[in-house]
Amino acid sequence: MRTAIVSDLHLGAGTGEDLVSDPEIRAVLLERIASADRLVLLGDALELRDFPLARVLELTQPFFTELGEAMAGRRVIFVPGNHDHRLAEPLLEELSLGGGSLALEHRALLAGEALKRIGSWLGAAELSVAYPGVWLRDDVYATHGHYMDCHMTLPRLECVAAAAVMRSGRRPPEVAAPGDYERVLRPLYGFAFGLADGGLTSKANRPSERAWRLATNRNAGAVTRTARKAAIGVGIPAGIWALNRLLRADFAPDVSAAAITRDGIAAATELARRLRIDAAHVITGHTHCAGPEESNAQWPLAGGGTLHNTGSWVYADVFHHPGRPPGPYWPGTVTWLGDEGPPQRERLLIERPRDELRGAVQRTAERLRATRR
Repeated sequence: MRTAIVSDLHLGAGTGEDLVSDPEIRAVLLERIASADRLVLLGDALELRDFPLARVLELTQPFFTELGEAMAGRRVIFVPGNHDHRLAEPLLEELSLGGGSLALEHRALLAGEALKRIGSWLGAAELSVAYPGVWLRDDVYATHGHYMDCHMTLPRLECVAAAAVMRSGRRPPEVAAPGDYERVLRPLYGFAFGLADGGLTSKANRPSERAWRLATNRNAGAVTRTARKAAIGVGIPAGIWALNRLLRADFAPDVSAAAITRDGIAAATELARRLRIDAAHVITGHTHCAGPEESNAQWPLAGGGTLHNTGSWVYADVFHHPGRPPGPYWPGTVTWLGDEGPPQRERLLIERPRDELRGAVQRTAERLRATRR
């Protein structure tokens, strides 16, 4: 069986950065995965933090309709992540009412109106849901990876919020189960979804991204850059020190792209260790950093396996400055898995110039403005 794995589409994003919402780029993805026997949408397929759920479903219907045509007669497995965690709620509710505990893979029939609509749009493709991950082979486990936020030292808003919850005594134990992570993160996800569904959030409410943009912006003048560097050099370490003291955490002041990459690998490795994932290969998304790249060493896991990340389909200027060659955050990755052997990544947009992807973002953003209610 040939499986295609795609993560972090973030369809319905208020920024227009969800590249697959652009018909031309969507066609590139769908044409390629049409050869798969099975497709895994490995978390954050939907962006449920910018618009109400009804609006997101309206925006994403074209994708799922076309996906159903491309995958007719074959299986699509939906694995919710943190930005579309709401779609896991019916499954978690069913499990709770039945008195069960969440394992590494829990499968259920479609429940909830949102998933039923998506299933109807997929037509002849068979939709199923798995959470928090799915065993694709006896030796391959795939999960979105949002539980790693409990172990990241990057001071993202969601990681800080998780640290605040863990400060009250809910920290996952050394030998953990998925339910230990859900107790920390599920209330945060519910709160974020509730704000968006009530129309109280937008693309402007992204403080972590704004801070990263401030720290890395190269379009400012020399004087401005110098002032920012000085302010960040003094302010961020002091702020992180105070945050760590308050939350008994260990956040780091380094917010560079290299630091984000290292932190994501370390957090995913720790997550796999605590959950005792006995697999030769563990595949995640979440950090939008595809890898390991061919030029890098493998990402080893404590149990002897290897970590993989399937990247994203999101283009954001904050990660892609002019003149820079594509790096691990460049969007457009599909991970392929056969009946044997390691996962293989294919970068469908690697030859696309930056301006072309920026143009796709701008077109989507314009359509959003034109159809805003």
